[in-house]
Amino acid sequence: MRATLSLAISLALAATPVHAAEGPDALLESVVEFTVNGQPAITTLVVRRDADGMLLLQAADLATLRLTRPAHGVMLVNGERYYRLGPEMGARVNFDATTQHADVTLPPEAFLATVRSASAADLPRVTTPALGGFLNYDLYGESASERTSLGGIVEAGVFTPHGVGTNALLSRDDDDSRSTVRLETTWTLDLPERLATLRFGDTISASGAWGRSVRFGGVQFGTNFATQPTLVTTPMLAARGSAVVPSTVDVFVNGAQVASQAVPPGPFTIDHVPSITGAGQMQVVITDALGRQQVLSQPYYTGPALLRAGLNEYSFELGSMRQDYGYASNSYGDLVTAATFRRGFTDQVTAEAHVEAQAGGPAAVGLNGAWQMGEFGILSATMAAGGVDAMGWLAGFGFEHNGQRASLFARTQFASESFAQLGTVELENRPQQRTFVGFGLDFARYGNLQVAYGLQSFWTSRSQETIGVSHALTLGDFGYLNLIVSQNIGADTATDVFLNWTMPFGDRRSAAVSLRQSTGVTAGDDFAAVASVQQSLPAGTGVGYQVSLASNEDAQLGYSYQGHAGLASVQYARRNDTDGWRADVAGGLAITAAGVMPARRLDRSFAIVRVADFGNLTVYVENQPIGRTDSRGRILLDGLRPYERNEISIDPKQLPMDAALAVPVMEVIPAYRSGALVEFPVTRARPATLRLVRGDGTAVPAGASVRTEHEQTPVGLDGLVYLSEAAGTQQAVAEWVGGHRCEFTFTRAAGTDPVPDLGTIACREFVD
Repeated sequence: MRATLSLAISLALAATPVHAAEGPDALLESVVEFTVNGQPAITTLVVRRDADGMLLLQAADLATLRLTRPAHGVMLVNGERYYRLGPEMGARVNFDATTQHADVTLPPEAFLATVRSASAADLPRVTTPALGGFLNYDLYGESASERTSLGGIVEAGVFTPHGVGTNALLSRDDDDSRSTVRLETTWTLDLPERLATLRFGDTISASGAWGRSVRFGGVQFGTNFATQPTLVTTPMLAARGSAVVPSTVDVFVNGAQVASQAVPPGPFTIDHVPSITGAGQMQVVITDALGRQQVLSQPYYTGPALLRAGLNEYSFELGSMRQDYGYASNSYGDLVTAATFRRGFTDQVTAEAHVEAQAGGPAAVGLNGAWQMGEFGILSATMAAGGVDAMGWLAGFGFEHNGQRASLFARTQFASESFAQLGTVELENRPQQRTFVGFGLDFARYGNLQVAYGLQSFWTSRSQETIGVSHALTLGDFGYLNLIVSQNIGADTATDVFLNWTMPFGDRRSAAVSLRQSTGVTAGDDFAAVASVQQSLPAGTGVGYQVSLASNEDAQLGYSYQGHAGLASVQYARRNDTDGWRADVAGGLAITAAGVMPARRLDRSFAIVRVADFGNLTVYVENQPIGRTDSRGRILLDGLRPYERNEISIDPKQLPMDAALAVPVMEVIPAYRSGALVEFPVTRARPATLRLVRGDGTAVPAGASVRTEHEQTPVGLDGLVYLSEAAGTQQAVAEWVGGHRCEFTFTRAAGTDPVPDLGTIACREFVD
């Protein structure tokens, strides 16, 4: 064994030519300063010089200079390996023996590769919610054709550091019946560090690429990429190149700069470059210190059907299928289970497995795969087997290409008559074939053209086939023009033509004129011209309205008011000679440590902002004014983005003179459907002025230092002192040159004067 090991070592050394020095005196050591390829840092090393004056570097010092180990030029000196810094490395060396300085120029391939990331890992720290709750309501009343109906949805929720619980009820009262039904009761626990969510109660199963989602009551655990919104799940790009000297690398994707990095000489890789979905072009611009540039271009293609290499997506469900949703509160059926697992094996290949089963019902299992075909697009394929008594099959394939000028989408799926899966047993007509094809062209200033075709066939009924064409055109200052033509193919042939012109004007307002022509075997010809004017609701408080009049005497009128406490709207509609009215009121209540506050519907995360007790201050979210604080200095901000940074700010100029604001901008990262409390660090200042004199009546000299319980401030001319925090009664000490000290007491009474003058105060001198 020992002989074998010695032979292996000898062969390994023989693979690289090694030259031994003739004698230790021939290779004297010296200390040399190195400048490599113009890098600003100077490295000092102990080197040797051979008989030709060539510098020899120790093997360990190659890493110090970020150099790769060359295959040639190695020498053994006193049993240590040295490498010649010469032609073997492609090096040009300018050595100054007087200063012992070497200016070295090396090709990029002589350096170790540099790897940088264009996007650093960013997992925002979520603002931990305290115990709180919310209540949402959406109430309506409507009347049409002498029928009156009342109803609404009420949702109650509670949020804690360990999840969010919600319960929703639907109530209806019309001329025929009156009922109240429970919709969903769910406890949701997000786990951002694991990119996952755990749910107990009523929820919806994951369908995968070929399955069907069903409502069930039970438990679900699965991936939730929304808990880390900054995570890029699709394959990312890598910019590669080489630099001769220290350079700046700018990376552009479709003309937009996405990264900028400084790199040393040598090969470099900048990975984790975010891409834009579809076909695109990545450009790498290398700029050295002299302004010289290299431009490298690389086309790419990516899409949402692909997962980044090594990234997993999964969902596991177990529970009872929900029945008669919206009509029965606690109607559950057979036990169901499902599992979906999807993984990006490489940046070009993503595969998925899905299995589902129902007790006493169908069971199915299948696979789906997506492959990136270079720059052309993504090809996908599906295979599944399932059924109840007899097993059937399902197969399909698809292709997508989304380019800057042209896009194509095609997907078709076939199922045998005996194939069954969750959600299909109750269907009267089981699907046989589904085919969807879409094609788009971007003509730049001449608009965008889209052509779509859809086919849905069944085993026991007629198929449905539709083809549609649309064209959208921007008219500059004259608005937008849209043309849509659709044609049903088959026994019930029908053609719809819709032409719409929209003209935005003013703040949130627009006007539109549309022409609609419908022609069909059963409906005959139907033409209508419609003119409308509308104003959308603002982000904060305000009104919105809509007025629409048609040539066939149809009409629609609507008016809405949105406040901090909710939304109220009223609508009138006339259609087919029938009049109808509808009124809606929607809003919510937030229950937090800051108290109970009315709000708009709290469907997303929210925050209570408190600015001491200052009222009527404008609060901004992402620099957009949302509202003003109430008399207690509070405002509720709804619609915040969960697990993302939401920037909240106030204008310091609006604060009164006696207020001090340390930070005008704060960030909040709320959890899912939870309320965070944001308190701006505002303190109410109690300033005052006084004149400080000594026992003999002369002013304390200028430059003396006054120290109170809260601050230290200098004395001005004629003993004048300005105190920024003088509330109540305080004791203070004044000191000045020569070891002089004195003490005094002052009182600032509460009043309306923002900066009262406390008058002349005598300071009692004493000696330590």
